[in-house]
Amino acid sequence: MLIALEFGDIGVAIAGFIVLVLGISLLAGKGNMAAGAALMMLTLGGDPDERDASGANDNKALKDFALSITPSAWKKAYQGDNDVEGSDGAAPVVLLDLPAFCGEEARELSEPEAVKCVKSMEYETIEVPGVGPVETCFVSLSPENPIDAPPLMLIHGFDSSILEFRYITDALLEAGLRVEAMEWWTGGFTEREPFEKAVTNGGSKPWDLIREHQLAFYKRQCGDEKAVVLGASLGGAVALDFAATHPECVAGLILMDAGGESYAQPNPFLTSLAADPVTNLFQWRATNGLLPYPHVWAKENYWRQSLQAYLKSGGYQNKVGPELIRTIKPPTYVLWGEEDDVLDPADAEKYREDLPNCVGVQMIPSAQHAPALENPTFVAEQIIEFTKGKVWEKQAAEKQAVAA
Repeated sequence: MLIALEFGDIGVAIAGFIVLVLGISLLAGKGNMAAGAALMMLTLGGDPDERDASGANDNKALKDFALSITPSAWKKAYQGDNDVEGSDGAAPVVLLDLPAFCGEEARELSEPEAVKCVKSMEYETIEVPGVGPVETCFVSLSPENPIDAPPLMLIHGFDSSILEFRYITDALLEAGLRVEAMEWWTGGFTEREPFEKAVTNGGSKPWDLIREHQLAFYKRQCGDEKAVVLGASLGGAVALDFAATHPECVAGLILMDAGGESYAQPNPFLTSLAADPVTNLFQWRATNGLLPYPHVWAKENYWRQSLQAYLKSGGYQNKVGPELIRTIKPPTYVLWGEEDDVLDPADAEKYREDLPNCVGVQMIPSAQHAPALENPTFVAEQIIEFTKGKVWEKQAAEKQAVAA
């Protein structure tokens, strides 16, 4: 900030460059996260509401630089290749006819898979202990030709949405599998305010409330039928916590580039301390259209406040780590992008060592941290094989061969 004040626009660009590098370092888990957190507090400090209102997040030079170094996984999204054409002589905008809960941003979706997913969303009240009634966004997809297999419960990552599974659901349905997926705090279109108030004003722990929400959704959709639960990214920590607390609900667990063995953040104390600048980074990305497409919930009520409240809690590192992982009872399959640039692919082998019933580790080729978006065909095949029991059968056969 001092640089910016002294050198004007050049200083702003330099400071912006530093902020960007530090932000990427912090959020992607690269480099010295403690130093990154400290420097982010210097360069992106301040109250998130005041910063946004002042226009501090609107920086075209920094946006252009961010686009120039964007990883390939999100470049198409950032560059707007999927955006609806505007009124510059190109095709006119055709807005989707969607329910009000989807907001205005979602009406401009044009990618076929995204449109199909958002049109399949439902919005119902689910009673969550410790929170109360929560308007919850979810999808419940049933195949035309169901097979004898557990339902699949998909859990998305942090500040994400069930839209992250949009490239794999058709393949899962064609295989005869039933899919249930809910948008949990702080993602998607699910109501945020009740959770934010319970955490900020009531002192509740986010992981406890998120687990209760997952359980309420599971009971509503699955009754007493055990499900195969898949958790992606931070959703992996959510899935691990759910499976550890409610093993009676889980037929099997799939962890995909999952937080738990490590996290893309510094320790809980520093995460809490850096909550405001990290929230400012997210808001800057939203203001400049640099959130992964289709990130269409950044204008939802309490989005920024919920990010801030979650980070101030210190996050799932307070709850899910190797000690909890060693208590997981259901059979667990680990999937990991070979080129994960957020969580170390070596974590996959740590899961193999710590999980009591790990049925296998599968590295996903041509994939970084979001394999369901980057190599969806391969991911869907692995999920189908596991859910049908073929992975377990293979493990049992290998054990029999060793015993013989």
